[in-house]
Amino acid sequence: MDFVYDLLRLDERLLLDALKRRNASVRLVDAENLAAPDGLGLVGLIRVAGRSKVLPLAHTYEAAGGVSINSAQSLYISHDKYLTYLALRRAGVPTPRTALAFGLEPALKAAEALGYPVIVKPLDGSWGRLVSLAKSPDDLASIVAHKRHLESSMQEFLVQEYVEKPGRDIRVTVVAGRAVAAIYRYSSSDWRTNTARGGKAEPVEIDGELEEISVKAAEAVGAMYAGIDVVESRDGYKVLEVNGVPEFKNVQRVTGVDVAGAIAEAVLEVARR
Repeated sequence: MDFVYDLLRLDERLLLDALKRRNASVRLVDAENLAAPDGLGLVGLIRVAGRSKVLPLAHTYEAAGGVSINSAQSLYISHDKYLTYLALRRAGVPTPRTALAFGLEPALKAAEALGYPVIVKPLDGSWGRLVSLAKSPDDLASIVAHKRHLESSMQEFLVQEYVEKPGRDIRVTVVAGRAVAAIYRYSSSDWRTNTARGGKAEPVEIDGELEEISVKAAEAVGAMYAGIDVVESRDGYKVLEVNGVPEFKNVQRVTGVDVAGAIAEAVLEVARR
């Protein structure tokens, strides 16, 4: 099995250790030194986060009759926040109301329909980057102009209802149809709660409702394993995002659950088929 990476972070090292403890035959493949399609096997565990790399790699394995973990289709959907929204909505997973906008005027109309404040975010991205809170039409106009100046990719973007939350959100790691562990992510200085932005974390006792919507969210995009971002709203849990190449080190550290081991077991089960 190929372990494809471009940076060996703690998440990747934990997963490699878990695979080695199970005597898995693993070949490290540095995506930065790869001239695809040559040099790849038939099973690839892809731990490359960037859309521009992860999608071609996943499709390369599948085009050769092999297996990509996660699948190319699931990575295509999960790396696009609008496609994820459509998949969640189609599967009946509660998620904030969202509109795709290609310009300022439709964005303003969408925000008026949703009600201020609204979240403005790119279709692709992680760690809360380029995500902004607009409290008024003037805010929204300024945000769109600023983001388009900084990022040429922001020619289309999402306008999403702002969900009041209790100063935290939840990251659930789902593996092979099971919510294996979850953490609360808090932030005292930013409405965004990503631990990558300095938010603190605490373990979550996963209840039936949280497990159900998290598993349904992973299944909606077709991911064998995923990180599901959930918010507690007045109407119950709502799924914000699905991460197809999830970081899990903080979930493992805070909960004490061997998340890497659970992923390794599931990966090896797929590889044996």
